[in-house]
Amino acid sequence: MTIRNPSTNLASAAVVISSAIWGLYWIPLRYLKSLGVAEAWTVVMINIPAAVVIGVIFMFQFKAQRPHLRRGVMIGIFMGLTVAMFTIGLVYSSVVRVTLLFYLTPVWSTMIGVYWLREPVTRGRWLAIGIGLLGLLFLMSQGDRQVPLNIGDLYGFVSGITWAIGGAMIKRYGEVPMPTLLFFQFLLASVFAWLLGAAAGLAPTPSLMFLLQVAPASVAISIGLILPSILIMFWAQKFLFPGRVGLLMITEVLVATLTASLFLPNEAMGLIEWIGATLIVGACFVEILVHPVET
Repeated sequence: MTIRNPSTNLASAAVVISSAIWGLYWIPLRYLKSLGVAEAWTVVMINIPAAVVIGVIFMFQFKAQRPHLRRGVMIGIFMGLTVAMFTIGLVYSSVVRVTLLFYLTPVWSTMIGVYWLREPVTRGRWLAIGIGLLGLLFLMSQGDRQVPLNIGDLYGFVSGITWAIGGAMIKRYGEVPMPTLLFFQFLLASVFAWLLGAAAGLAPTPSLMFLLQVAPASVAISIGLILPSILIMFWAQKFLFPGRVGLLMITEVLVATLTASLFLPNEAMGLIEWIGATLIVGACFVEILVHPVET
């Protein structure tokens, strides 16, 4: 067993660790917002430093990376959209609700398997879809919400779809080198965040002086947290099937829910919404139980 050919357990542990880190992702985002950084610019400021670091490696290895540019860009589009939408959603709406909307992934991964990978759909898979969609219905049902539904929830919902597509592509095109994957993901996440934020009125351009003031915090978050967590996740996805990754990533839901409940009591969900949350997490378990894990 090597890092280039790891065991399923090692790759799975990497996903759990990375997901736990992403469960805390909302904390530095809310911190940057408290400093006055606009929603969309939080994405730009925590992705550009990582893009610069990986970009240097990418350029030094450009000859080796060049044959994989087309697929790297394709994957970067979907993963960049995922990070941009999910991040804006976490800053703009309820942390728990956006995270759960993202975790409708089993529904989308099943559909991708049917139409792109030509996988047969069992009754269990249809059950997972049904449970997930029922959970969505409960989660989005009208009620006394402390944080009203807004565009951040839409971004969280769509980010689950783009993640499922991008994850399937990483698995299918496993030969794409990591520097190519990471460079385009970080770069395009910044571009898409700015475009989406501008369209929603969430991207007022900060002054140069302000950017310099918050640069130390954003660089530390980008290099110390975002870069290693995404590196670990992308590496592990090359060796694991989407169903297993989806289950292991529930760690993010648990960590995000626990920390948000402790530190953001104003975002507490009602009983109906918690029923929806339970159904969505249950759909993730059904997905992996009815889809055999291949190694």
